[in-house]
Amino acid sequence: MANDDHPQAAAPAPAAAAPAPPSPAEALATAQQVEELADKLSDCADSIHARIMRDIRRHEGQDVPESEQAAARALLEAEMELRQRANRLYGDAAACIVSSLGQPQQHLIQLTLDAADKIRRITRIGDGITLVARLLGLAAAASTGQVVPILAALERLKAQLDVVAVDNAPAAPAPSA
Repeated sequence: MANDDHPQAAAPAPAAAAPAPPSPAEALATAQQVEELADKLSDCADSIHARIMRDIRRHEGQDVPESEQAAARALLEAEMELRQRANRLYGDAAACIVSSLGQPQQHLIQLTLDAADKIRRITRIGDGITLVARLLGLAAAASTGQVVPILAALERLKAQLDVVAVDNAPAAPAPSA
């Protein structure tokens, strides 16, 4: 006869295995990594803003040529869009997680750090506009959570960073006669 006064404790359910932490090769594999990308994109937006203001101040109260004004306006609009996309990444971080990107998180972050640095030092405004466009592309791709667009955006960003590096390389010394 069963003892109803002392019910037997149910056997504990086997503990579910905790998911393994993402390996360094899995960029954007956690919400925290997506937020880290958003942080770096916001830093790039800060660099864009600082660069624009430095270029404006360089004229010391004199008229800024129309072509420079147009470029500054375009960059300010891009800065605002980059901030908005970074903010969306913060809000949607959990939805933007990517499995098996095959890129280390550090590589992704280093590209954004390089971009912010190049924005501060860039000499050709066209390179800067294209670089900012590549950052916007990365932010848009990251928000999809899809591997292929993110990898394509990373490749385009890397290619533009290489172009900027070549365009801003010091001139080779003239051969001595």
